[in-house]
Amino acid sequence: MAFKMRSGNRPRFKSIGSRQQVASHKSSSPLNQKSGPITEEAWNAKTNTGTKGIPEDGGAGMDYIKADLASKGYKERLARELEAAGNKDYVKRAPNAEELEAKPDKSITTVSNPTSGDIMDMRTARSENIIFNDPSSYDKEGNYIGVGSKTYANADYIKRGKGTKGNNTNRLMPSTNVNFSDQYDWEGDQKSRIEGGDLIIHEGTHGVTAGVHGMLDNTKDILTKSKGGSGKKDKYGEYEGGELAQPQETYARYKVTQKYLKDKGLFDAFSGAEFTNKDVAKVEKLMKGVTADNYKSKGIPYEVFTFFGDDKQHPHGFNKKLSKKDMKNIFNNVADNSNNPNEIIDDGGNISMFS
Repeated sequence: MAFKMRSGNRPRFKSIGSRQQVASHKSSSPLNQKSGPITEEAWNAKTNTGTKGIPEDGGAGMDYIKADLASKGYKERLARELEAAGNKDYVKRAPNAEELEAKPDKSITTVSNPTSGDIMDMRTARSENIIFNDPSSYDKEGNYIGVGSKTYANADYIKRGKGTKGNNTNRLMPSTNVNFSDQYDWEGDQKSRIEGGDLIIHEGTHGVTAGVHGMLDNTKDILTKSKGGSGKKDKYGEYEGGELAQPQETYARYKVTQKYLKDKGLFDAFSGAEFTNKDVAKVEKLMKGVTADNYKSKGIPYEVFTFFGDDKQHPHGFNKKLSKKDMKNIFNNVADNSNNPNEIIDDGGNISMFS
């Protein structure tokens, strides 16, 4: 039976830089507002002309994501991540052709007790099926992408649908549409966000994991709690704690942060090296005195600032500062300083267990 899934990740980014002035949505957008479901062919259609600042293949950002997936460090952290979950967890994926033939309205497939190989196969396949669309006012399904909806860019992996009886047949897709609002100047003041790869890594990461669907439950719990979430969900299926506490948002910011630290020569996540107290000290030195008012002038990417946090309220919610324990745990994807792989000792000496 099909169930309700919100269409796409649609993270609500704050404007970074100036708005691009456009004459009208209709004249500036390659896509116009529609109503009703679209076909798979329309979902997978390429709209990228290569003339509006968005590389068709994702450019440097996707190069990084694919190199990360292939790295020794990624595979080793994933193995420890599964171990921390007791090797008894689950992920969700898009239904395959055989499953859809047997049940055309199937929305999603649950994979219980996946191996690291299972997860790597899913994520690698998804990384090859990300569609970077030209900036537009509307996405392929007619949803508005713009300042009015506080949307900067989004990754959409859920195709809406209606059955013959009017029932919801929304489906997790094997491909992802990454959409960019045409209310921003992607060839001007937003160019560095694309060429530097930060925004592509952020949205591409959502595509690789299909948001929370392709993430282990144990990992989602770790990520949301590290940014002040309770681990509980609201009636819409989102985690309590605001946007910055959503596990897929923490994970996307973590991936941008990994690249930033690697580029700065501070920590190489590809190597498989352990993230130690010395590495924590480097981060603390890097982030000392960084605020919402000066992170750009200090050369700190937005994702890095919101990942490490400053314990202050921001337009996207409370930006909880990562503790040393959470920082090490996320970078290593395993509980450390403990004989029990499920046990954590926090900075105050308090012991807790992964769920």
